[in-house]
Amino acid sequence: MKRTLLSAWASVLILAAATPAALAGNTAADIIRKTDIAEGYRSAYTEYDQVITTSSGAKRTLGVRAWARENGHRQLAEYLTPADIKGQKILMTDDGDNIWMFNAETRRTRKLGSHMKKKKVMGSDFTYEDQAGGTLSEKYTGIVVGNEAQNGHACFVLELIPTPKGPSYDKIRVWVSSSDFITRRVDYYQNGDATPFKQLVSKNIRHVPCPKSEGCTTKAVAFNTVMTNLEDRTETINRITRIRFGVEIPDPVFNPRQLNK
Repeated sequence: MKRTLLSAWASVLILAAATPAALAGNTAADIIRKTDIAEGYRSAYTEYDQVITTSSGAKRTLGVRAWARENGHRQLAEYLTPADIKGQKILMTDDGDNIWMFNAETRRTRKLGSHMKKKKVMGSDFTYEDQAGGTLSEKYTGIVVGNEAQNGHACFVLELIPTPKGPSYDKIRVWVSSSDFITRRVDYYQNGDATPFKQLVSKNIRHVPCPKSEGCTTKAVAFNTVMTNLEDRTETINRITRIRFGVEIPDPVFNPRQLNK
């Protein structure tokens, strides 16, 4: 989910496990709001490697750099490696409602249809709507269904359904750390199935310094996010190599007419 850039394009704190008392008294709306704050940002620049593993075990690694503003409301990703896709760009605005792709070979930009939001991005296990911006509260509503540890961290477990403008999934089940309100795991459901068809796990969460413009001194970020398709037996790992918050990003960066620059 993205959530974020960090959504993607674009999110390890070692904290004491929360007690049962700390898990009590939080509604789903409370937890979602705190997660929005913990994972939100005004602007960010990220460099990351994306390792895609197919069902046969073959691997392909893509090098990416990305710019994003307003929780990924506007975001641009540029592919740096391998050579056959170097220079290709994907621009998303309005939380993924508008998507453009620039082909470095033809030097042409085309706008993708809305049906493409459900499609995989560059052969990965992330769809365009997975990488689209926006906050959790804008995309989902739901209830707290319990608490459970995830990778040693006490978590709230939420069952969420999409808002009218939310993603196409039937529902998601989300594990949110009760200590820092960072998303640790997401299970995705479709077609009325009782079991998830894919799963996102956040790992290697670290504190990243933030300027005053971000309203905090540090922000927790998952430097490794792993999306696994449980049906196709494929996997995609995003590994952040560099990230900066509060960067100045000129408006033309998010102008589709400027993608060929």
